[in-house]
Amino acid sequence: MARQGEIVRNKRLDDEEFFRIRNEEVLPMWKTSEQIADLDECIAAAKELSAGKNYAERQMNAREKGIHNLQPQFGHGSMELMLEGVKYVEENSPLLPNGVWNFYTDSYTRKCSFDMAEVGIQRTREAGETMLNGYPIVNLGIDAARRIKQEVDAPITMNSTDEDGRLASEFALAAGWNACNCRSLQEVIAHCKYIDLADEIRINQYESRLAAIYTEHGVPIMPHIASNLTGYDSPGLKALIMTAQTILGAEQGVKYFYFELGLNMHLVEDCATIRVTEKLAREYLDKFGYKDVQFASGAFPFLGAWPARIDEAEAMIAWNAVDTFLAGIDTAILKCRDEAFATPTAEGMANAVRMARHLETLIGKQHVDMTGEDYRLEEQMIELEVRSILDKCLEVGDGDMVAALCKGVEAGWIDAMLTPWVHNHGNVRLMRDAEKAQRYWSTGDLPVPQEVKDYHLKKLESRAKLEGRPLDFNMLVSDLQYASRIGGKL
Repeated sequence: MARQGEIVRNKRLDDEEFFRIRNEEVLPMWKTSEQIADLDECIAAAKELSAGKNYAERQMNAREKGIHNLQPQFGHGSMELMLEGVKYVEENSPLLPNGVWNFYTDSYTRKCSFDMAEVGIQRTREAGETMLNGYPIVNLGIDAARRIKQEVDAPITMNSTDEDGRLASEFALAAGWNACNCRSLQEVIAHCKYIDLADEIRINQYESRLAAIYTEHGVPIMPHIASNLTGYDSPGLKALIMTAQTILGAEQGVKYFYFELGLNMHLVEDCATIRVTEKLAREYLDKFGYKDVQFASGAFPFLGAWPARIDEAEAMIAWNAVDTFLAGIDTAILKCRDEAFATPTAEGMANAVRMARHLETLIGKQHVDMTGEDYRLEEQMIELEVRSILDKCLEVGDGDMVAALCKGVEAGWIDAMLTPWVHNHGNVRLMRDAEKAQRYWSTGDLPVPQEVKDYHLKKLESRAKLEGRPLDFNMLVSDLQYASRIGGKL
């Protein structure tokens, strides 16, 4: 891997470079790192702690048996509050045996502002309730994280998404929390402002290699290959991001991937997106020689605007779960009603688990009909969009996925409508059609065939005719709040 400022390529880190980065860049970030300096000890402890409750194994088992995992999310500012909340959910909801945990870190940890996380921890202790919006895993140290792993019954993964999650992932893996992130293109679009894509890929190469080292030593790790974005993106962009990121992770030796699809909340579209992703990921992995890679899938609840009232919010929570089950996605990642006001409470998450599990019971083995012409056409258009863009990028990147993605962003061939990232062109425009599927009003500079453009525009024109209104910017703006309206009003 390149040093800071050098050209980044899709090349596996050798041991010398990995440990140079670990010792010079990652461990010096915060004083507690001395607790995890011995990587051999970390791996041995993780192997022992993961026995019988390994995240990757639980996900692959669910896929093999055709069952759904539920994945509640939780993150509070102390070990004691974490254990109190998580134990409550496990004891008061049907999470087990088919469930996993998604623990998330606080905003200071995500920004590597560990001095400020220290302030939040102190205030949490003084208040007796969380003053942080997540778990400060780095500051609280390895013993606390390992105790949580010991006392929690479901396997654990961790979400510490932002520009640099390397140190947080080091602590998580050393504690037997069996996942980290491999999501560079996702991160810059969703959470970043100034960082170059090449620099973010460089950071993620380390996380991916770290996950691979644990796997190679008998602790299977399943990094999240996410495409959550902002909630206002095309299914094609989401499938492209997940497909491309598997190539980056596989080069570092990752053997298990968790495709985390941010739902658009259109059933056929979401089902087609995850199927196209898995099809193309397998195809491109085989093409590049990565043939021993396995997948599982999860659905992240819609990330656009939500309604402010609990009744409507719970309807959306329920629909996101139903969408996940009917689309054939392995795991439903859950939100709860309390997130409208603060971080999730134990009671709220237990409620979300009970709701989702009962919906799964009611749905049974029902799923999207994939034999109809409308579904096949949807899948075909998504696949055509992804192939056209990805192949064009690989052509100008001389077959190197890092160069391909960087050049694709630079040319505007990879483009999102809404993002804080300054390197994004922002020339694409999307709206919902009459069935509430995401469609391109303008494809900007995307190198997609005319039939893809015509397909999207035809869908939007049908809506405009039905509603008796023009396709214009007012419709686009109105669509940004379509899910958050209460009684048809903002």
